[in-house]
Amino acid sequence: MIPVAAARPHTDAVAAALEDAGVKVGRGEKPAGAGWQGQAGDSPHVPYVVLYPSTGTTDGSIAEPYEYLDYEVQLNCVGATQDAAVAVADICKATLVGRRLTVPGRSSYPGVLELDRRPATRDDMLVPSVHVAVLQISWRTQPA
Repeated sequence: MIPVAAARPHTDAVAAALEDAGVKVGRGEKPAGAGWQGQAGDSPHVPYVVLYPSTGTTDGSIAEPYEYLDYEVQLNCVGATQDAAVAVADICKATLVGRRLTVPGRSSYPGVLELDRRPATRDDMLVPSVHVAVLQISWRTQPA
């Protein structure tokens, strides 16, 4: 029987692909070197993405019930302006949608954009505010 695939290598693959595209990536938090580079609101702002991965859902046949892993990640794309947040989202889509993840020991179907209908919104919980565009992208993988 095929063992259940781990989600973390999938998240590693997403992060690596985005970092290779020049995006600062954090997992559940703002990454180092991103955001305001000095006094908030009075310094340059480095846009970034925060990943919120799923743990994955398994699927398969009776003979191999754990053959497939359906993996999804939410990407919160953050910028000082709405335009900056949307620009990061565009890079994320170009990098991940329709592309296969590189996960050791796994073969990937192309990424599918699951959510892109929410408007890029301003987050006033932070002072000064930032803008966030939210995406959700999913993949199905199987043993290579």
